[in-house]
Order: sequence, then C-alpha cells, then structure tokens
Amino acid sequence: MLFIVLASIGIGSLMAEFPSKPIKIVVYTGPGGSIDITARKFASIADKYVDATFVVENKPGAGGIVALKKVLQAPEDGYNLYACTKSNIAKFIQVGGKDYVDELHWTAMLMADPECVLTNVKNDIYKWNDIVTNALQYPGKQNWVGPATGGLDHVTAMKIWDEYGMSAKWIPYKSGGKAIAALLGGQGVAYVGNPRDALGNPDLYIAAVSSDERLDAFPNAPTYAELGVSTLNNEYMWRGFALKKGTPPEIVEWYSHLFQKVSADPDWKEFWERGGIDVEFIGGDEFTDIVKQDVETFEYYLTKSEIISTSNKSGLSKYGEGTPLLLLTIGLIILMVLCGYFIYKSTFSNTLGRMMVIGFFLMMSIIFYLQSFIFSVSSEVGPAVVPRLWIFTLVPLCILLVINTFKNKEDIEKSEIRIDIVLTFIGFLVMYLLIMHYIGYFFSTFIFLITGMIYLGYKNKKVMITTAAIWIAFSYFIFFKILYVPLPIGEWFEALF
Repeated sequence: MLFIVLASIGIGSLMAEFPSKPIKIVVYTGPGGSIDITARKFASIADKYVDATFVVENKPGAGGIVALKKVLQAPEDGYNLYACTKSNIAKFIQVGGKDYVDELHWTAMLMADPECVLTNVKNDIYKWNDIVTNALQYPGKQNWVGPATGGLDHVTAMKIWDEYGMSAKWIPYKSGGKAIAALLGGQGVAYVGNPRDALGNPDLYIAAVSSDERLDAFPNAPTYAELGVSTLNNEYMWRGFALKKGTPPEIVEWYSHLFQKVSADPDWKEFWERGGIDVEFIGGDEFTDIVKQDVETFEYYLTKSEIISTSNKSGLSKYGEGTPLLLLTIGLIILMVLCGYFIYKSTFSNTLGRMMVIGFFLMMSIIFYLQSFIFSVSSEVGPAVVPRLWIFTLVPLCILLVINTFKNKEDIEKSEIRIDIVLTFIGFLVMYLLIMHYIGYFFSTFIFLITGMIYLGYKNKKVMITTAAIWIAFSYFIFFKILYVPLPIGEWFEALF
C-alpha cells in the first residue's frame, strides 16, 4: 500500500512539473523538408495553448533511423517527440526493423496528404489517359521519378501500375526536389508525390490524385475514380508524432489534448488545407491500426518487387533448398580457428604455411559473404555492398598470392615467414569487430586503420591520418548519407547522435 501511495505521489509530482524543461521535436530530415515544416509549425501553434518550450532538432541520416535511435535512447519521460511520416514505416521494413513499430507509442496523426501523379505539360504526353495508353503500348519503357527506392511514392507507383496493368521503370532521386527537377528536365514521364508539390510551377500538371472527390485547392485535378479505378482513392502520406513506448499515460494524455487543440486551430488548418491536405487528428489505437496496416502493405509490395527478401528467398536458399546458413558459418569459423592453430604450431614447409595463411583469409571472405545475405535488400546497392567490396578485393588478391607462391617456391622456402604478424593482425580485426558495437563503425574503423598501419611499420603520421580520414569521409557520404546504409553508430554514442 505504501508503495502505491508513493508511486501515486511520484506520478502526480511528474505531471505537476511536466514540462519542466524544453521538449525536443526530433526530425529525421534536414531543415526545410515537409516534416521539418510540420514540426516547426506545430511548435509555433502549440505556443498558444501550453506554457512549454519546443525545440526542433534535425537528425538526418539512414532514412530516419538516426532520429529514431535518438528517441529510443532517451528516457520515457515525454521530452523527446519523434516527428514521423508514413515513409518511416517503409524504411523500418527495408532495414529489417519491423520491431521499431512496437517500440513507439503512435501518439498523433495530424494530416493526410493525398498522393498524386505530376507530369510536365511540355512533354509530348502528360494527361493521364495518354500516359496509360503509352505505357500499355510500350511496356517497361516509361521512366517514373521520385524520392528513394522502396519509399511511399515508389510503392504508390507500383500500386498504380498494378491497377492499370502497366509496367514502368522507377528512377529514384535523393529528394523530391531533385526528382521534380528531373521531370521538368524531360528525364521522366511522371513524378509521384503530393499536390502541394505543384504549387507555384505552371509546368507541373496533376494528372491524377488519390482522393474521394476533387480537392478544393486543385479543382482541375481528376481523381482515379473519375479515371476508371476506384481502388486508389485512399493513398496518402500521413505526418504525425510518436513518443517512446512506456511514456506515462498522463503525459500521453497531455500531448493528446494539445494535438487536438492544434489540429482545430484556424491558422494550422488554413496553412495546410490550401495545399490540398486533409487536416484531422487521429490518435491512440486508431493511429496504431493505421501504422500496422502500413507495415503489411509495405512488406507486401517491397517483397513482391524483391526490394526486400523473405526468409525463404534470402541467404543461400536460392542456391540450395534448405541450406543452413548459420551451421555453414559456424563450421567455417571452427575450421578457420583450427587452421590458425595449425599455422601457429606449424613445422611444415614455408610454402605450406603460406598457403594455409591464404586459405585462412579465403575462409574469412566466405564467412563475410555468407553473412551478407542476411542483410535486408533495399535496392541493388545496400548494406551488403560493404562486406562484398572487401570480399571481391580480397579473393583476387589471395589468388594472386597463390600464383606468386608457386612461382617463387624456392625463395619462400629460404625465407623466414613471420606467422605471428599475420595472427596479430587477425587479432586486431577481431577486436575491431567487437568494439564496433560500443563505439560505432566510424570511430572504430579510424582506430583500426591507424593501428594497423602503425603495426605494419608506417611512420608518416600525416599519411596515416589522412588515409584513415578519407576512408571515413567516403563511408559517411557514400554509404551512410547517399545509400542509407545503416552503419552502426555505437551503443555509447547513439544517445549523442
């Protein structure tokens, strides 16, 4: 009984104080994106109704995963609000993070922005019926443009193609703005986005919009029902907010009341409705149900298009039904350890010892290659490209070493081979893989490269630091920022990023 009384007092005290410090709205894009504008507009409107300070914090990277990690690493105290969209669900599915959905409390969906197809009036074909006729006449020849592969706009395009019996190519761009620029430059026939994208540009034409009725803001844009298909009238981009699961119910209720007030605010409604957006507050179980339905939809289309793999299509099953990937990997690791032991204890010839070292690295390559099949496949270039780049470099080098070994057998037998150097370097590699979990890919890789070069005898500090820094920069901009490969940030640093 005493515990219950104390707990009640604690909760009451928490609510009396909340919010006692600024609330962070964590946005997964840089400044200027639609969700960033949503977050900042919400903060300005909310100021009318509560005595709270909202701070928008932009955490772009990995398609929203960096921002999500920021929220999930924080306490469940309501001071970190995740500004999210339907596109985040697609990214969760692509990176194998379906469980992320259950780690959030889906607090408020504030708007539904209908999906539409935009065309360029300067193209030879730009009206919807002409696009369909051309696509049916020339299957697979049309280029459709939009942001990212496997995102909401891409999945919407696939739904449209299915309903009309069309086939076309999806050309992804880093952002919607770049995709629209490509459309205006004649590099595509259609762009999938939202009606608001057409504002202020007379060359953009809304060929079809996903809505039950024509939008007041865009009365000339036909609906899919008017164009002969009634199953595409409910495709939209939602934007809203989520809290970390476990946030006290009283704080969730505080937010729910605030979201309802903001949703009904005239300034808020006028700002969004002029872009054809349906402003409506949906929270609690209803919002959660919408998110779960989105999960099923994205899983279906991303699997159908082979953007992601199902368990029975991934791994080595494509090469042999029922091949146990895990057992193969464990077996190779055991063989690799035994090989290393015999190398260390070897009294064989130098040639045989050298061949065993080469075989050791070849087995490591096979292990990394097998493990790369468990990565989620979000596009032709994805997380698996990192280990495979090393593998496709290491294997030819090992083959060249084998050839060189046989060509120089006599010299090798006369030389002294330092097996301890090889084994020590392997030890460095093992330590590198272990500490990566705690300090992340970027920091651990920098340390590994510097340490490895020092051990191999390099003395020029400037060259070592420059080489390591160039690789880290390359990994960050190419893999992390452009390809959205979710390189680990590290358990110790995730709270900071």
